[in-house]
Amino acid sequence: MTATSAPLTPSGSPPRGVTQPIGGELLRLAGPVFASQLLRIGYQWVDALWVKRLGVDATAAVTTSVFVMWAVYSLNDVFGLGVSAYVSQLLGAGERRRAGLAAYRGLSSSALLGVVLMLAGLFTARRIYELMNADAGVVEQGARYLSVVLSAAPLPMTALTCETIMRASGDTRTPLVIDLFAVTLNAVLDPLLIYGGGPIRGMGVAGAAWATVIAQTVMVLCYLTLAARRHRAFPFARRAEGPPIRIAAMARVGIPGALIGVLFSAVYVAFARSAGSYGPAALAVVGVVNRIEALHFVNSVSLGMAGAALVGQNLGAKRPDRAKDTIVTANVWNFWISLVLTAAFLVAPQVFLGLFSQDPGVHALGTPYLRVVALCLPFVGLEIVTAESIMGSGHTKAISAIFTSFSLLRIPLAFLVPRWTGLGVVAIAWVITVSAALRSMLILAWASRGTWKGGLAAELEGRGRG
Repeated sequence: MTATSAPLTPSGSPPRGVTQPIGGELLRLAGPVFASQLLRIGYQWVDALWVKRLGVDATAAVTTSVFVMWAVYSLNDVFGLGVSAYVSQLLGAGERRRAGLAAYRGLSSSALLGVVLMLAGLFTARRIYELMNADAGVVEQGARYLSVVLSAAPLPMTALTCETIMRASGDTRTPLVIDLFAVTLNAVLDPLLIYGGGPIRGMGVAGAAWATVIAQTVMVLCYLTLAARRHRAFPFARRAEGPPIRIAAMARVGIPGALIGVLFSAVYVAFARSAGSYGPAALAVVGVVNRIEALHFVNSVSLGMAGAALVGQNLGAKRPDRAKDTIVTANVWNFWISLVLTAAFLVAPQVFLGLFSQDPGVHALGTPYLRVVALCLPFVGLEIVTAESIMGSGHTKAISAIFTSFSLLRIPLAFLVPRWTGLGVVAIAWVITVSAALRSMLILAWASRGTWKGGLAAELEGRGRG
């Protein structure tokens, strides 16, 4: 299919991702996604920076809470990944109304799943920190923070799915504006709710959690307003002609991808539990370094998410050649960025550690830990960009199998390797680095086979399973 024969949108022009130069489209989409993802990390960064004055227990509690929230965000992929693949491919095929129905059903399902997580989270916040083998102070502070954040689980679930819909449609700037407003609000509310001011009584770490919840509420209201006003990048329909859009089929796309994130979270809970046996400073290091390397993670995910939108649109338009070129381009860009960040973390680890803690113990353990983790960044970048981009095809099972296998292997190694080597928490960094390098090689080998290039054509054309 040529550009001139590409499917038309309701406005009469083909989707940009199908006809415009790949490099330009990738940059147009990835730039705002990068900023949005960075701002999302900013929620925890802002909270961690403000609670730093409350001591190392509060810092450890807030920084390690992100491992639990990963599980929540990852479970959103049960329907979120299906929404992304369906919406992008249907728009690429010129079927906007069916794309709107996919968006509606995916969004409804994500919100309902958020309610289930809310009910579960209300009873597990304290137990989660106890499983990390954290000190009593960390358990107490963490339970206060996490119980509030988990009580609002439907909010991030809904907001993430809304953002996915717009990104799959080719609009990443509008979600950026919404994210910027929400994070700014969070930053303003944090000191007021943590330490108090005027008639407002300070709530400590719980105040940081409430600031996040309020900001997330504003995000959801913004997205729902866009949907109600029929924003051009927010296809939304309760019914559509053509082959049915099946929730079960969307879940088959999303469940393998969601499993990746859930197990990733479980792995870091294991890392935290192992590190906790070496004291609060070691536990804080695992959370702090994870926040530092989040800069690289965000860049990789941003290129991968942008790639997923373009891969989906081009597969829907029967352009697998452009889908492949998108992944190659994104990987080349990210590889060079990964090398720069690796060098920065190797040369100046204490500068980055100082952003989150001034504790001497954290710096003593964190310096070698961060340097070891820095070595795996180029490998992690390759696997993230490749895996995230291919998610847009709807082929998630093989990728999930590879990630799941390594996650299950990492859990026992998190406890065994520190004992075998006598390196303590630094041994965990070596587990991360070596396993990431091996995993990336398998991901690239599978992707090179090209079995994902068929997309979801069978399902979308009514030839798939019910």
